[in-house]
Amino acid sequence: MVEFKNKFSWSFSRDSLFRECKRKYFYNYYGSWEGWKKDSADNTTRTLYVLKNLINRKIWKGDAVHKEISRTLKSYKSTGRFSNYENSVKRTTNIMRQEFRFSKNKSYWDTDRSLRKVNALFEHEYDLEITDDEWIENYNDVLKCLDNFYKSDITSELKDLDTQQIMTIDSITPTPFDFNNETIYVNLDLAYKIDTKVKIVDWKTGSGESNPLQFVVYTFHANDFLKIPLEDITVIEYNLLNDKKIIYSYSAQDISEAKQYIENSINEMKSYLYDADNNSAEITDFPRTDENWRCENCNFKKICFELP
Repeated sequence: MVEFKNKFSWSFSRDSLFRECKRKYFYNYYGSWEGWKKDSADNTTRTLYVLKNLINRKIWKGDAVHKEISRTLKSYKSTGRFSNYENSVKRTTNIMRQEFRFSKNKSYWDTDRSLRKVNALFEHEYDLEITDDEWIENYNDVLKCLDNFYKSDITSELKDLDTQQIMTIDSITPTPFDFNNETIYVNLDLAYKIDTKVKIVDWKTGSGESNPLQFVVYTFHANDFLKIPLEDITVIEYNLLNDKKIIYSYSAQDISEAKQYIENSINEMKSYLYDADNNSAEITDFPRTDENWRCENCNFKKICFELP
């Protein structure tokens, strides 16, 4: 069996977590390492691993939408036939029902599978009182997002393309590329090509504000790794819940500033390691946030203050 090594890498989401809380960052990337080994991991490691993989119902909504769109687009790319809204609703409903029961029973604590492939809801783990109406509203948002996906001009455009023009579709495993001898991970929801132009689509399913850095990094990846000229790259932020899209393009200066930010971020992350060459970290070197309001919705709140 291949033994995985905990290697350092950078991603937009990793940087965001580092900014949010250094201790949460440690739990997520170091304390939970090898917690997937249910029968051999110690109790703390296993607990951190399970808690790391909790998602709240809003993220679950987005996850359900993203996965169904990904399934639909991958099927289209391989068969040339596009599914329809009714099929997507039936499939997604069945999956969400199974995931809800699995999570409500807290079966994620006992599974031998990677928790990246199953569902564990924050609301169930912490026994929150969520009304049936709130769960139904969450489900209805999924249906609305899927409906808007099928009605979108992007979907219409894709149907008119040769499937070979679809370059990238969202995957459970992010794509790595090199930057200054470091590994950066990105996961593009969708990228497709029309003539020389490349459109990168990022599906959104909530109401929160986006961080432009995420889209600059996508552009950086397309330019540096896929070798697409900057002037030929656009990023489309498509909010499926509100059926609204925003189109971005970035300059060489934007990319240069993003590279500098990433380099600084990497250096800062590594400054917390006691052995940067081996990506080794010590829990006490990662302080808890001073913004106590963050703790209420933190995945790790049931164990955090029991640890050093």
